[in-house]
Amino acid sequence: METFLKIKNIKLWARVGVLDEERRLGQLFSLDIFLWADYEKCTVTDDIKKTVDYSELVQILKDQSKKICCFTIEKYSNLILESIDQEFKLSKIKIILTKCNPPITGFDGKVSIVRILENN
Repeated sequence: METFLKIKNIKLWARVGVLDEERRLGQLFSLDIFLWADYEKCTVTDDIKKTVDYSELVQILKDQSKKICCFTIEKYSNLILESIDQEFKLSKIKIILTKCNPPITGFDGKVSIVRILENN
């Protein structure tokens, strides 16, 4: 049975964007994360230490976002993947990073990047 943990709509403020103002002031991002791991031990024992502490993960990402300054969501998404992978050593990670208010004239939508990291 395939099992993954989904964390939806983490709000992050980061200084990411092509415009100087985006990198100076920062802007809102939304992050969805999918985490594949062996959840059977936790399922059987109900031991919180045998699963992913998602409260810790969210705090790590919020702390990291305060230090970020880059041009692209591609770079930012890679930094997110690397930090999750280093901290939790999961078999597979999928993220959807969304720029909530991209400064594009006449456009009121959102822009997202989807990244998947698989460890063998």
